[in-house]
Amino acid sequence: MDKIKRAMEVAVAQGGVLRLDQALECGMCRSSVDRYVRAGVWSRVMRGVYRVIDMDTADMRVRAAIAALPDAVATHETAAEVHAIPHLQRDLAVVTVPSRTTHVFPGVVVHRTNDLDPSHITEEDGFPVTTMTRTIVDLAGKLHPRHIEFIVDDLVAAKRLNLDDLGLLVEAIARRGKPGSRTLHGLLSDRAADDTGLASRLERLGLRVLADAGLPSPHTEYPAPWNANERIDAAYPSAKVGIEWDSKRWHTQVAAFQRDRKRDRFALLEGWRIFRFTWQDLTEVPYEVVSTIRSALSAPAPTQ
Repeated sequence: MDKIKRAMEVAVAQGGVLRLDQALECGMCRSSVDRYVRAGVWSRVMRGVYRVIDMDTADMRVRAAIAALPDAVATHETAAEVHAIPHLQRDLAVVTVPSRTTHVFPGVVVHRTNDLDPSHITEEDGFPVTTMTRTIVDLAGKLHPRHIEFIVDDLVAAKRLNLDDLGLLVEAIARRGKPGSRTLHGLLSDRAADDTGLASRLERLGLRVLADAGLPSPHTEYPAPWNANERIDAAYPSAKVGIEWDSKRWHTQVAAFQRDRKRDRFALLEGWRIFRFTWQDLTEVPYEVVSTIRSALSAPAPTQ
């Protein structure tokens, strides 16, 4: 195979860059490399690293950085995109290298760390990337606490993240002074104290969505007018508006489904409107939840 073609194939696999040692392994000589650089066909990215193909996308820049920087790993938002972690900006090129290095790379955010253990790294899409759990730990150092809580609860609800695994990793590396440590310790402490599981997390998220939108605080666990032994998750008695945080994403028993519909019929007979929202509603279309409740509160309550 032609030596230039071999070099180009290596560069393509690495996001458009080629190291000098790789060019030599492909059969090129140092003078040929220098000639390409002088002619402007290749451009020097850093010592011993050349851009052979334009890096037009974040994916290409990440691959190029991993090829060029020693022990580089895709992390943070890039790792989140690889793992399809929701609610984060896409098309960012982010890698992490050992703290002893001081490299930079064009078009790529380069973090440095001394606690990236091999067990925190997996391979996806042909390059090294932090695991889901390690990615959450890294993101906690950059995101607002509410944002990381939002992400963690969504992943736990989808059974894509295990809180015990997250806790073990936090205990291992979230030392005092490490960005995000306080956020993660607080988050895990809150979840450990929550012995009612995912349904309670759903309720907490729902109340936060309402509060962040400036809506009045509802009464929680409000006695149902149609049955003193039942409770409404959240209620606005003066407007006869009730909210049920519907955890059927995790519990789909037929009996529970039928019981809830029976409750809704009794509520209507008492002049109450019951609105049911799921985890998907709260995480993907919270504005619709807010709009619905705001409209319900401004509209006259139905007569019996």
